[in-house]
Amino acid sequence: MSLPVVLPGDRHLPLPGTRNVRDVGGYPARGGRVTRWRTLLRSDQLDRLTADGQAALLLAGLRQVIDLRWPDELDRSPSVFRNSPTVRYRSVPLLADDPTPHLGLAGMYHHVFDARGAQLAEVARALLEPGGLPAVIGCAAGKDRTGVTIALLLDLAGVDRATIVEDYTLSAFHFANPVAHVEPDDWRAGSLVVDCPPELIEEALEHLDREHGGSRALLRRHGLGEEELDTLVERLTEPAPR
Repeated sequence: MSLPVVLPGDRHLPLPGTRNVRDVGGYPARGGRVTRWRTLLRSDQLDRLTADGQAALLLAGLRQVIDLRWPDELDRSPSVFRNSPTVRYRSVPLLADDPTPHLGLAGMYHHVFDARGAQLAEVARALLEPGGLPAVIGCAAGKDRTGVTIALLLDLAGVDRATIVEDYTLSAFHFANPVAHVEPDDWRAGSLVVDCPPELIEEALEHLDREHGGSRALLRRHGLGEEELDTLVERLTEPAPR
């Protein structure tokens, strides 16, 4: 199985056993650049990705999977790449526990920037390692933990806020209708209401700016140097086609 040809605006990869694998390439970025296709993907959990789906990602050059879920989620629904001989699998629990019941989603997004900067920096360092890209970053639904992490990386790459917000909201669309390529006993199989109000991620990024000085300043505060950050931006983007 090969990945579908990516056309402008067609970034969802309907891989068997997943609902929300998306390429964040093709977004205009600062300085006349654009995010690279087939370099950074975002995903829901990869516990049921079929052999064909795995082969498709490997064919696209996948080198690393960064799993943002809690350890108990990894034990309950292990990623198919956990023991892969060809893909580096890294667990980076983005949250120590779930603050959503008392903070709400908006508060949880703020909490990631306020209290989990070290984990975000760990993700950035992993992407900088030799063979760190192309990579998939994911969690359970690929919406909240993944959404905040990808928003930070796109912001670092110089993608404008409206585009970052639009990318975040796409998760709701991809869960809205049942799909044939997910097994019926999978919790992701049917129509699901996934809450992705644009104002949530927009306000979270405003909070990032207001309280932390933006994505670059936050990552710098947690040990990444300017040269490392410039290198990461270089690897995530390329000159826009003329």
